[in-house]
Amino acid sequence: MRIRRILQFSLLSALVLLPLPSAQAHAQLVGSNPVAGAHLDALPTQVEVTFDANLLNIGSAQTNVLVVKDSQGRQIDAKNSHVSGATLRVGVSPVVVTGDFTVSWRVVSGDGHPEEGSYQFTVNKGTASAVPAPSTSMAPATSTPVQHRTKSDFWTSYGTRLLLLLAAALGVGIWFRFERARRKLK
Repeated sequence: MRIRRILQFSLLSALVLLPLPSAQAHAQLVGSNPVAGAHLDALPTQVEVTFDANLLNIGSAQTNVLVVKDSQGRQIDAKNSHVSGATLRVGVSPVVVTGDFTVSWRVVSGDGHPEEGSYQFTVNKGTASAVPAPSTSMAPATSTPVQHRTKSDFWTSYGTRLLLLLAAALGVGIWFRFERARRKLK
């Protein structure tokens, strides 16, 4: 009887702690151009981010968006986000500006879950369109953004399972206490 209870508790614990496949399937950023934290002499004509899985297009809806803003919070991209497999690109308006620029994205991966994040780069001199656009090859960039945020971080992935494990442990503790009290009454 005791072995049966231990096996039941072990099975419940294993089910709670096992990773869920959907939590592992979200698109993760693997590169960007310009890279996160880059210091450029000129504003690029195009910005791109590359993920480890193809992005999902849903009809004519704008499901994948890439936005570039200057240090004043003004949107300076051409609002023409384009998906090509796992890469999302947007043109940048020819403006003469220096300072920090924020690249933000919201994408839908093949599993249908939205992901979002952002990173920054800096333009030192501000010459418009002097940096050639990134190549259109599908080779991923070599940098990962500084402020990468996803919904599949530790607490989202494991928080519920940890709470379930704590609740199960509490339940088993209460059960053992009542079982011990019941045996004393016999």
